[in-house]
Amino acid sequence: MRRSTKKRTFLFKILLFLNLFFLVLQLLSMGALGDVVQIPLLTLIVPLLCLVNLGFFVHWILRLQWPAFVFVGAVLISFQEWKLLYQFDKQGISTTAGLQVLSYNVRSFNRFKWLDENNVSNSIETFINESNADVVCFQEFSKEEAPNFKKYPYQVFKPYVPNGKIGSSIISKYPLVNAEVIRFEGSLNGGMQSDLLWKQDTLRLYNLHFESFRLDREYSLISSNYSEKIRRKLQAVFTIQTEQVAQFTNEAASSPYPQVVCTDLNNNAFSKSYNLLGKSLVDSFTEAGQGLGATYYFSGIPLRIDFIFTSKNLRAVDYTTHGVKLSDHRPISAKIIKG
Repeated sequence: MRRSTKKRTFLFKILLFLNLFFLVLQLLSMGALGDVVQIPLLTLIVPLLCLVNLGFFVHWILRLQWPAFVFVGAVLISFQEWKLLYQFDKQGISTTAGLQVLSYNVRSFNRFKWLDENNVSNSIETFINESNADVVCFQEFSKEEAPNFKKYPYQVFKPYVPNGKIGSSIISKYPLVNAEVIRFEGSLNGGMQSDLLWKQDTLRLYNLHFESFRLDREYSLISSNYSEKIRRKLQAVFTIQTEQVAQFTNEAASSPYPQVVCTDLNNNAFSKSYNLLGKSLVDSFTEAGQGLGATYYFSGIPLRIDFIFTSKNLRAVDYTTHGVKLSDHRPISAKIIKG
């Protein structure tokens, strides 16, 4: 009897230690304890850490043991950071007013047959038409594979590299003027800007695709024979992304118009890149989203790496993560009004 009690006590201590360890990792990765102690590489697995800790919470609750309150305390500490991951209540409102903006990384319209599906271009065009979006920002847009998008009379394409075939595109039901390319030196990614003449207003649209990880599918964020190689590569990409975001924010600071920024950030809402963008912009998901909002899955981990930001004099009143599976990304849309 005494041996059985000691065994249960020992198991309790081991589980408690593991729970505390993963909770601390979660808080550090989410930035809940301050950016200074945030662990960049672990920001990519925040959803996984949250799931592990939720499992511990359920374990303690079912056994009516006090460590359950440790999880509750951690949630209270990181409540604002949880909103970046999951929106429990829909903050938006349904309205016919406003500008409907959609952002979508279309992965070159399945140019290299990643998906075992025919006529992906036509399927994407059908989805865009049914979405009733006023403006669509595409990343990884291939002119050769793209449909005509006849319902959108205003269309602009800017390649990521000079004379390239892949780049950014904006299509619109409202006039687009003063379109310019945004290039990141030494990168195969990039973006563009264009002014949108919307009714009596002018908005500055930015369509950006920041540095990609370019990891093969055999790689895993959890375990891999190439783990050290992956860590070095991820860290290098994090640094490049931060530099590209800094370049963009410096250029955008001189914009005379309210801004809408559509981006495949290639990083999530706990990253330094996101925090840099969030200093002057507002994430539409946190304003009007609901649920997890994941737009990309890697190694089974749901990541929200696609964003629609607005300047603070605009406001998102509705937000949707679409369940369309015509790319490795999910499209997102937001209804935007003047704030």
